[in-house]
Amino acid sequence: MPPPGLHSLIVYDNFEWKTAQKSHENYQNICDLLKIPVISLEEYETEFYGILKEIYHPKLIFRNLAKIDNLKLGIISDVLAGKSIEKSYEDLSETFGAENIDDLNFFWNYRFYHRCYDLDHDQKLDPERKDFLNLPIEIHHKILENLDVKSRFTIRKVSRSLRDIIDSQRVDYSYMSIDFGKKSIRLKLNDFRLNYSESSCADFLAEWASPDAEKIEILDKNFQKMALKDLEIVLKSAKTVDLFVVHFEGSSSKFQFESFLKAMENTTFDVKQTFIQVKRSGEALKILSHFKPGKLEYISSKSFDKNGNLNNLVEMEQFKKAKELYIEEYGIPDFSLIDRFFGFKKFVVRLDDIQTKEVILVQTALEKLPNDRHWTFYSDNLVCWNVEQAIDPSRIIELDDQDFLTFYETKIPNSEDYISFVLVEWDHHFTMKKHQ
Repeated sequence: MPPPGLHSLIVYDNFEWKTAQKSHENYQNICDLLKIPVISLEEYETEFYGILKEIYHPKLIFRNLAKIDNLKLGIISDVLAGKSIEKSYEDLSETFGAENIDDLNFFWNYRFYHRCYDLDHDQKLDPERKDFLNLPIEIHHKILENLDVKSRFTIRKVSRSLRDIIDSQRVDYSYMSIDFGKKSIRLKLNDFRLNYSESSCADFLAEWASPDAEKIEILDKNFQKMALKDLEIVLKSAKTVDLFVVHFEGSSSKFQFESFLKAMENTTFDVKQTFIQVKRSGEALKILSHFKPGKLEYISSKSFDKNGNLNNLVEMEQFKKAKELYIEEYGIPDFSLIDRFFGFKKFVVRLDDIQTKEVILVQTALEKLPNDRHWTFYSDNLVCWNVEQAIDPSRIIELDDQDFLTFYETKIPNSEDYISFVLVEWDHHFTMKKHQ
């Protein structure tokens, strides 16, 4: 007589695309481990195809079938395959429905991983002990709030009773990045990295990810759904993010962007610095609008078409209250807007061209402003002579002229402050820096 759980094992093997023969081999390995009789391949095939016929019968509800059979053999199968407890939980949930997976399955998973293979073990007969799940909920909160990102992800995937506690806690992140591509989505939280894709690829490493970061790869044909669900949970629980990076590759879809914006709708976390690279320039401002003005100090944005709407950007409160701005690859502002940038301690912009009178205007503003300033101007049409004509020779206290780079330091009249000019001809930009 087949052991209890054969029905679910066959359903589970079918989920993993095993043939009847491969499923029988898996079943045989389990029976060898448990030291129980094995039914023949012929008898097994009858069971296998009979169960699959039931599953796909249009009048039956697939996930309700899972309730009539235990999942122990499927869990042992995962242990033999070397799956992590988290991965086993994810696959079982996808096959049988998360509503049919509870903490008891985590208990069996734990026992099997520790080579305790007694299928008839009664947990109620174990000596009463104060294990973690029996501790007061206040202690649960205290312990869980001190977990690292990877541990929080793992526990919420395998324990329904602790999931609500973890999701209710607000988390501070030093770094968060979301990288959207056509065939993969990458999520990095501090030093923990999650890769979602249809298939394994060596190029999953996001350009901002450190090589020693811990990583989990999730390979699934519904990777976008899984990634966006996890992302929504992360965003809702975030409290502060020091650096928030959003990268939409050229191959990313409009659906991905709209789904990301929807996930951002109910967020209330504070962002200190952000880097946004998008396919369509207007998308950057939509993302930026979700960040709290005043809390956001550093803004960096790039777009593939480099024609972002600077008229709209300068009207945003996030722009007005930031301290540093880097948009040389986002769009080109009309020079009439340049005074809107004078409040920044640092900024980098790109202009169509730069005339002498414009350099004088910027220099005059810089001389009058308090504190240090560091302003950089890019232009593909930069003519160094136009910049140099704006410099009063009587104020020059230092000059260094090198190949493709010229440095001037000028004294501000009636002040202890200086202005430095650095012209980099090969890179088409010049910097004006006020300092003491």
